[in-house]
Formats: sequence, structure tokens, C-alpha cells
Amino acid sequence: MENITEQAKRGGARELTGRREYWRGQVQSWHGSGLTQKEYCGREGISLERFGSWKRRLDREGCEQSGGAIVAVPSRIVASALHASSPTLKLVVKERYRLEIPDAFSPVTLETVLRVLNRL
Repeated sequence: MENITEQAKRGGARELTGRREYWRGQVQSWHGSGLTQKEYCGREGISLERFGSWKRRLDREGCEQSGGAIVAVPSRIVASALHASSPTLKLVVKERYRLEIPDAFSPVTLETVLRVLNRL
């Protein structure tokens, strides 16, 4: 028979997993929103400090896992990349990502893509 301490530990682990999933969903929603963290937290009525704390925690956990992460990229970035002409600049990031960037690629979009890749 299991003692009370073991039951409490299991319950605490489930609670932490639930909170982690909640905040992972919030961070993913923020990524797709196109808003700043402050704007997103204000809209959702959540603490900016707590959001930032969980985002950093999840980023660290993602870096520690082998495998990599799925990152939401706003559709306008993908669309602008699809309408590009032949690449004039090829960029390899962390030996995992290869970007081919045409002359007409928006500097703002490139900056956004690089920020996303920097978080991986």
C-alpha cells in the first residue's frame, strides 16, 4: 500500500504537468498572435511576470530535450517566403536549419524569423 507522502508527490507532479501544459499553450498562442508579450498578457488577463517566467522555463526545458521544438510562425511570414524569387543568400543555423533568402525578402520578416530561430 502506498503511503501519504508518495500520493502527495504524485498529485504534485500531476498539478505541475497541468500548469506546464497550460503555460505551454499560452506561449504557443502568444507566438501565433503577432502581439508583444505585454499586449498578449493584457488581452488574456494574465500576469506578464508569470508569463515571462514560464516562457523562460519552457525555453530552458526545450533546449535540454534532444529532439527540437515545433515553433509557430505567423502565416504572413510563410506567405512572404513562398512568393520569393531565387535565393541570393543561404544561411545555415545550428547545423539544423537551412534558409534561402532572396533579395526581395522583407528585412522585418527576416528579423522575425531570426528571433524565432534564436529561441530554439
